[in-house]
Amino acid sequence: MKDIILVISLLLAVGLSVVVVRFAQKADKAGKSLEEERYSRMVAEETLQKNDAKLVTFQQELKEDQDKMAKIVDILDQEKGVNSDLKKQYDQLTQAKTDLEARLETVLHEKAAAVAALQAQAKAQPAPVAQQPAMQPAGQAAAAAH
Repeated sequence: MKDIILVISLLLAVGLSVVVVRFAQKADKAGKSLEEERYSRMVAEETLQKNDAKLVTFQQELKEDQDKMAKIVDILDQEKGVNSDLKKQYDQLTQAKTDLEARLETVLHEKAAAVAALQAQAKAQPAPVAQQPAMQPAGQAAAAAH
């Protein structure tokens, strides 16, 4: 009986040893996975902090770019106003040129008509024959020439 108790105790001790070793292995695996998880979380937090810093930088750059775009839009609006004014002035100058050309054409026609009328009148009236002076003193000839 002593032998049986000894064998049972020995078997029980071996079984408990096996159970203890298994639990130790499981605990070791759980500890390692916990360490890996902590490391992963730490890496994720660092990455998150870096990404937050990048996000802030990108937001600042975006704001600066939006400010630049607003300034460019303002400049474009001003240029559109200037271009509109220049087009208006061009149209006014074109109209003034057209009006002046029409007036010039009218004046030229009137002049041509007046010259034709004078020529017709001159032909209708005989021209008096002017006597040429025999000799004028040198001072009088120069004064008459001017």
